[in-house]
Amino acid sequence: MRTSETLAKKDFAIGSLIAIVMAIVFVAIGGRPLLATFVPGLIITWSVFAILFMKQSPIPDGRTLYPIYFGVFAWQFVHFFEEFSTGFYQQFPTLYGASPYSTMLFVGINMFSYFVFALAFIGAFAGNRKFLLIPVLFFVIYGAMGNAISHVWWVIWERAYFPGFFTALAYWLLGPWLLSKFVGSWKRAFIVMACFAVILIPSITLFMS
Repeated sequence: MRTSETLAKKDFAIGSLIAIVMAIVFVAIGGRPLLATFVPGLIITWSVFAILFMKQSPIPDGRTLYPIYFGVFAWQFVHFFEEFSTGFYQQFPTLYGASPYSTMLFVGINMFSYFVFALAFIGAFAGNRKFLLIPVLFFVIYGAMGNAISHVWWVIWERAYFPGFFTALAYWLLGPWLLSKFVGSWKRAFIVMACFAVILIPSITLFMS
């Protein structure tokens, strides 16, 4: 179900500022590895946000969206467990010439991100702060679809298991399913995913050390 509500100019301006701040924070905290992964995700996130604004597309009804959003969000904790238990925080940074993340930094980045993703959804739909769709869409686009694309590519590149691979496979369906609720159809969601792959794969390849 979709509402008659659309993004206002104020929502778009504040949301765009949030995207810029998120990019700066990611690079400052995570360095080159997050520049290669999260920043392309933010570019696609902002692009979808901009299209929703320019086309004045109706925003999904939060009451019907929250079971799907938080259901997919719950899977992220399972994915995090696989990553943590198999050493993603060590292997991922070294792939991009950085030192392994400490367990404190890795857990901290993820837990704070999950906190933001949950509160952003509540703020966007229950609080009617539509500019908070930027963190919400970032979870959908990078947290779900980006994980699907990147983990498969890392396995292909390394020709071996890469931490987080198995649970990331579910996002090939969960990501487009969730995004389709925002963009109006599965077809549009898969088009966004394909465009993201065209940007993300070169980025995570070229930034490798």
